[in-house]
Amino acid sequence: MNNNITFGSHEAICLMITMISTKAILNFPSAMAKIGGPAAWIVAIYISLLVIIAFYIVSKLYSKFEDKDIIDIGGILGGKALKILLGVLILIFLIALLSFYLRSFSEEMKTMGFTISPIGFVMLFFVFGMIISAYVGIEALIRFQAIIVPVTVISFILFIIALIPSMSIDNIKPILGLGSYNVFVKGAVRISDFAELIFLFLLPPFIKKTDVFNKTGFIGLVICSLVLTSLTFSFVSIYPYPISTGDLLPAYELARIIKFGRFFERAESILVITWATIGFMYLSTAFYFLLHVFKKTFGLRYYEPLILPFALVIMSTSLIPERLMNIISLESGIFRNFIWIIVFILPVVLLIVTRAVRREKSGNSS
Repeated sequence: MNNNITFGSHEAICLMITMISTKAILNFPSAMAKIGGPAAWIVAIYISLLVIIAFYIVSKLYSKFEDKDIIDIGGILGGKALKILLGVLILIFLIALLSFYLRSFSEEMKTMGFTISPIGFVMLFFVFGMIISAYVGIEALIRFQAIIVPVTVISFILFIIALIPSMSIDNIKPILGLGSYNVFVKGAVRISDFAELIFLFLLPPFIKKTDVFNKTGFIGLVICSLVLTSLTFSFVSIYPYPISTGDLLPAYELARIIKFGRFFERAESILVITWATIGFMYLSTAFYFLLHVFKKTFGLRYYEPLILPFALVIMSTSLIPERLMNIISLESGIFRNFIWIIVFILPVVLLIVTRAVRREKSGNSS
């Protein structure tokens, strides 16, 4: 059973960094620029603070449910019916998330090194990786991330340092960009850019202890916030508004301007392997949890028979939009504007009601 697999705080933190920070190399900076203009980096800081506050509230509510994930809590409150309903909602969320990111990573790889290859061909590399990792199991995948993520973070720091000479403070003026309403009101909805926090709510059976859950959440969120904010700041300080709002691949565009002398150019080519590895880790982890949630929701003993059918569903779904611009619009303009309800509001309400019911039952029994 999966409950025999246990992770420490380091492994869990690396998983959270992978799942939340990955969007930094896709369209997160340009999405922030569309909201705040030159103040995109302030929007990133603002939503990061909102998420940390939201997690603090959730962590306090979670203190009475050690080693129980969000699906278990649904079962405690409403029995099998609520458990299935909650599981189905999470499944829909994960399928949409995987479809968006499979297409986005594939488009990025196509742009960087496979320009004449059909998108479906590029996509197969990631799909095969997802399938193989699902058969290998979550333990091997998490141990792999525990080694690779620290190296990736160091590489990211060097990447930002290399961009400093190209930055211009004039590009982030005025400080509040498109105005305080855009930054602090419209920006608040973008808390859903941290929607991958849902994976932390699925981790308690694997990490067991509440203190590991809290440590993972706070440290992981702080590191992810620094990654997302620093890349957003770099992007808008190099590409002025409104150029920064284009449907670009920001990290790729930034990598293209890095040069070290006459004989070391095209840094984005060196980063292809790094970004492909990040994409593999993200997609494989999300795919495993999709299978895990389905198995747990419907009380199955094994998830292996589900691997190929779900891989086919995700690949087929990700191919529906005709162009990358369509997938970016769906993900950033629609999906992220509403998913915060499932990821943040639903767990808080569920935990509050479950605690109240438990307290009432305890009072009646005494």
